[in-house]
Amino acid sequence: MLLAQAYETYRPRLFGLAYRMLGIAADAEDIVQDVFAHYMRMEAEGIRDEKAYLTKMTANRCINLLKSSRRRREVYTGPWLPEPMPDDKGISFSDPAERRENVGYAYLVLLQRLTPLERAIYILKESFGFEYGNIAEMLNRTEMSCRKTFSRAKAKVAADESKQILDESEGSAKKSFVEAFLRASDTGDFKPLTAFLLEDVTLITDGGGKVRAAINPILGIGRVLAFFESLTAKGTFKEGFETVLLQGGETGLALRREGRVAYVLCAEREPEGPRIRRLYMVVNPDKLTRFN
Repeated sequence: MLLAQAYETYRPRLFGLAYRMLGIAADAEDIVQDVFAHYMRMEAEGIRDEKAYLTKMTANRCINLLKSSRRRREVYTGPWLPEPMPDDKGISFSDPAERRENVGYAYLVLLQRLTPLERAIYILKESFGFEYGNIAEMLNRTEMSCRKTFSRAKAKVAADESKQILDESEGSAKKSFVEAFLRASDTGDFKPLTAFLLEDVTLITDGGGKVRAAINPILGIGRVLAFFESLTAKGTFKEGFETVLLQGGETGLALRREGRVAYVLCAEREPEGPRIRRLYMVVNPDKLTRFN
């Protein structure tokens, strides 16, 4: 396949892998560009499976980057959250045989809790449908090792129960919350949100030390509502939220300040019910550039 054709065909797939592993779109794009720059200098005649080879290069570069940036994340100010993506710049797959998962933002958060190797093996197997033998060859591991690592990663995902494939009921529950939040932020009265939130709801904010944000997660419905009421009283929400379509078709909320998106709010529903158990608010401006 010609390089330009290979780039057009495989770039969405490789970006999808890198974004899920890294949680930062700019880093994912850099990885993909580096993979194709390296591939362009290679003798491609000896490569039997172009798709598998490009996937291998991408996965290994992501693992290396995650290992090298580990210290940077450890000293990050406050909680670290993945970069939310608007739907028009989201992940797509060009091969109909690949699994199409409309995963929610909560799933991206969960993936970041896996080790780099667990993340790579889990995504390659669960989302991209590679067999253990292929994954072992890609990552220079034994097939048995890959099986054990996948089982460990899957157990962590199952324990958290927040892998949310967005179905009709999921989307409906979040849209109801979004509509209620819009009314609450307009009026300043957040008490009606109690009908949509679990008592032990958690709010996690990511400012990255760039802007003011809660350093620790805010726990419990009373404290979460008080936090929103405090921001309203300070005039933080005066320009009003708007709905925004996130990657995979998920509905979120965005707040503009001086014409630029300054807040993106995502909700995570409880596993077996309609209420919201976690809220993620990204205010780090470096993670919101794609909305502007």
